[in-house]
Amino acid sequence: MASFLLKSTASALALAFVPAAFAQSAAPSAGQPVTLNQVVEQTLLSNPEIQAKYHDFQASLEGQSVARAAFFPQINAQGYLGREYRNNVPGVGSQSWSRPGYSVELRQLIFDGFRTNNDVKQAGFDKLARFYDVLATSDTTAFSAVQAYIDLQRYRDMELLARQNYSLHEQTLKQIGERTESGVGRRVDLEQAGGRLSLAQTNLMTETANLLDVQQRFQRVTGAFPPESMQPPPDITDKLPVKPGSFNDSLRRNPSFLSKQAGLQAAQAGVASSKGAFSPKFEFVASTGRDQNDPTPQNRDINSSSVQVVMSYNLYRGGADSARVRQTSAQSYAARDIRDYTCRNVQQDLAVAWNNITSLSQKLPFLRDHEVATTKVRDAYAQQFQIGQRSLLDLLDTENELFESRRALTNGIYDLRLAQYRWLALSHALLPALSLQPARNEMPEENGKLEVSDEVIKLCNSTVPDTARLAPVRVHYNEGTLPPTLVPITAPNAKP
Repeated sequence: MASFLLKSTASALALAFVPAAFAQSAAPSAGQPVTLNQVVEQTLLSNPEIQAKYHDFQASLEGQSVARAAFFPQINAQGYLGREYRNNVPGVGSQSWSRPGYSVELRQLIFDGFRTNNDVKQAGFDKLARFYDVLATSDTTAFSAVQAYIDLQRYRDMELLARQNYSLHEQTLKQIGERTESGVGRRVDLEQAGGRLSLAQTNLMTETANLLDVQQRFQRVTGAFPPESMQPPPDITDKLPVKPGSFNDSLRRNPSFLSKQAGLQAAQAGVASSKGAFSPKFEFVASTGRDQNDPTPQNRDINSSSVQVVMSYNLYRGGADSARVRQTSAQSYAARDIRDYTCRNVQQDLAVAWNNITSLSQKLPFLRDHEVATTKVRDAYAQQFQIGQRSLLDLLDTENELFESRRALTNGIYDLRLAQYRWLALSHALLPALSLQPARNEMPEENGKLEVSDEVIKLCNSTVPDTARLAPVRVHYNEGTLPPTLVPITAPNAKP
């Protein structure tokens, strides 16, 4: 099984040299058709957006290390050299002397109102959110590569159908022209055939332009030129559920939703951290040093050492601590709303993808029947034309209908494949279906504390409220960590 590894230093080096490595290992030999797995793997390894998200994840790892450093002792050394002056000294008058010295101090945190604990917790959930951002970007990029691959095949088929249709109209016009010149055909048939040839040429030009657009998109998404030969996408029907009762399982695996849930829990830890400023801070302090603070000889070479527990408690800071609590509370409300918004979007996308799979699966048999029946009619008309029962224009009519039926069938087949891959991408199952699995051994330990219970799913899956009776409101900000209150403007005693 191929592997799409997102590892620390090794990954960063691998990502930096992906094009050469891929050209040697993943690229197919000359003349061999390219597979969807190869295209997706190349896209994942060379995509700059994934690399940027991975570097954000690495930065969050160090961010948690910064927060955790507060648990360890701090050791500071200080040395100084100068001269001190004193005036009006009783019995002496004025004095001056050189004052060199040094000190070494150790500080160990004992208690700070659990502020450091919550800072580490917040950084950990932020790290988890960045990890899921990497997975979400990988899924989105992989699906973009799948879509570019499928659309490239689709519009190549469309361009081929349009070219064949144009060639057929060109041959028919030539035959009608020969019959008209010999006096057998009618002039009006020649004019009608010429108009249909122009329409067929327009269709060919349109499909050619669409193909060029798709080729450019393929190059932008994958970072490679469109291959000349491509294998069909693998059948993934067996990877889909038969009939999902709900989308909750897919939602629990969706990295975008999980990232927003981790962001919410990081914001909640930030609220708890801000409340630590209202608690006293206890530190163990040990220090030693030498300071010549007196010019008398007996006080010159004296070392001073101390061990103490120091308590510091802020009494007033201009209201900054209370404002910080309100700020982090508002940030947690925003994170919750973003989580709910993402949940609704993902559920909608899952529903749309599944509805497309269901409807297209039901349509395809009818589209195939129509294509088969139209092919039989075309063949029958060709035989009848040989015995004079059908005209060339009758054949053109059936060829046009066959052309449209084949276009509809081709679009239906590719649309169904795309909807199936879309469902897998939203369910975080696309890469495993293509034998490309991100490494799971780097899952942050905070993932075990992520709250994705049925209650959380139910909360973010609430129905959209009825907006028919919306009225203007004022926002009243409450004290402490209470959420703001919306007060209708028309209500009596409404607070501004």
